[in-house]
Amino acid sequence: MPRRLIGALLCAAAVSVSACSQPSEVQPVKSSASDIAETTIAWLPCGPIECGQIEVPVAHESAESNSMVKLSMYRRIAVTGEKKQTVFVLPDREYGYSARELVERAPLLLGNASNAFTLIGISPRGSNDSAMPTGRETEIGTLHSADDVEFIRNALNIKKVSVLAWGSGATTAAAILYTKPRMIDSAVLDSPIDPSVALTTQAPKHIAATKLGVQTAVLWCASHLSCPMNANVAKELNKVKTDIRLHRVPPEVTFDAMDRVAAKTIATGEAGPFFTSIAEAMNGDASAFEAFAGNEPTLADAYARCADVSHKDAAVIAALHKAVVPYKFTIGSEAQLYGMCAQLPESMRPLTAMKPEALSSEATVMLTVARGDQVAAPLLVRDMGKKLKWQYRPVFANRHLVLTFDAAITAAAMQFLAS
Repeated sequence: MPRRLIGALLCAAAVSVSACSQPSEVQPVKSSASDIAETTIAWLPCGPIECGQIEVPVAHESAESNSMVKLSMYRRIAVTGEKKQTVFVLPDREYGYSARELVERAPLLLGNASNAFTLIGISPRGSNDSAMPTGRETEIGTLHSADDVEFIRNALNIKKVSVLAWGSGATTAAAILYTKPRMIDSAVLDSPIDPSVALTTQAPKHIAATKLGVQTAVLWCASHLSCPMNANVAKELNKVKTDIRLHRVPPEVTFDAMDRVAAKTIATGEAGPFFTSIAEAMNGDASAFEAFAGNEPTLADAYARCADVSHKDAAVIAALHKAVVPYKFTIGSEAQLYGMCAQLPESMRPLTAMKPEALSSEATVMLTVARGDQVAAPLLVRDMGKKLKWQYRPVFANRHLVLTFDAAITAAAMQFLAS
């Protein structure tokens, strides 16, 4: 890492003045590998945690680039245990909790075992807390985020760091483990995408997982009296489709909106609200349905996906999703989002199939995923663990992301990091 880039770090508080008290001296915490250098980041107390920002280069691969992006960070100091190791917390961009929530609510979400770690949550570039500079909004791919993590580790003067990561954050951690396994002491990755497999190759498997998710949700409704379509789910859903075509329902109820509602409910493990909101909309009250569906996807929503693929590969993935014949409905808006990539600049750093370093298989890694995950195909996560000889701990659940939502696997993850 060039010294002049390290010297260029400019730090500020990550929260408003009203959310924080006056800055105070924060004593460095001993990492299992090194001391945290307090000279590069100004940590400010904000509630039960500390908040800060760090500036990193927009383009790490270009030594001449002077464009920087501010990443928000959140820290909870270890209060128990002897090792007091530092753990980077990398959230998913779309699902689950944010970096701040994960660190701020760590004792509740991760259990009391989290008090033995110094947790540093990193909001990924392009998120609400780490906005990109104007004109560089699309440079938020996995490889950029992986470089950000390494930059922060160097700035904190930590030789090795542990990682706890979800979804896209787990994919970022996997990319680091593939290229620089020595920088990670131990890692727990929840539902990552395998960086060694081309995204065009993975797409059909993710589509299959989505189809299975729809079928599972329909079976759930048929077997639960609390589901308003319990009597005959298939018949009721066919009626919904007919009413949408004949414009007999509120204008907010469309096929694309149903897919978005499914992503907000079924993919997060709550099939009930999906069917309930549809039933209410059929009776004229579309308020819950509209709240779940949100707005139509925009170009900004496509930035992260498009940053990881070329225009050519994006078109292939979009076509694969568009060709799906829905079993009643689908989950998510992948066809729309990947279809938008053609309107954006060609990705400068697509996530092409990566070859893991020889030492990657020696890394201390635990992979977990729900067996009924509708977003990241569980088969790909299992195969990644098998290929690299990483520990694989699936969870019997029908949702995307399981850490913090399943008590048993969360406890196992914290124990794994501590061992």
